[in-house]
Amino acid sequence: MERAAIISLLRRTFKGGILQRLPKKRQDAEVFLALSLVGLDPAAFYEESEINVHLAAFLDIIASQEGSSDHITLRRYLVDLGFLRRATDGAVYRVSSERIDEVLPRNARDIDPKALFREVEMERLRRRREH
Repeated sequence: MERAAIISLLRRTFKGGILQRLPKKRQDAEVFLALSLVGLDPAAFYEESEINVHLAAFLDIIASQEGSSDHITLRRYLVDLGFLRRATDGAVYRVSSERIDEVLPRNARDIDPKALFREVEMERLRRRREH
């Protein structure tokens, strides 16, 4: 999926307000999953608590922290779909840069979902005031 398509996907998704769950289409959900890990070092090992803090910060503003949009559920999806690798003892995680490369082109890694969400929210408020 190209950069413009990813931005369009995010804008469409955010028109409904904060995320209550990941998008239904797998490809769209994978974009959100990949974006949630941008900024983490693929060469580093992370403890579960570090991953949780990172994911909660990613979801802040754009998603409900209840139900299927909470950081714990997001972490499980990331592991199940291969974006995060967990050590056999479950103590540490590592980002799968190969998996992210399958979903996000390099020129889309700087997309800020929070900034796009704020833009969509401002547009919605502007339209309400105009009506």
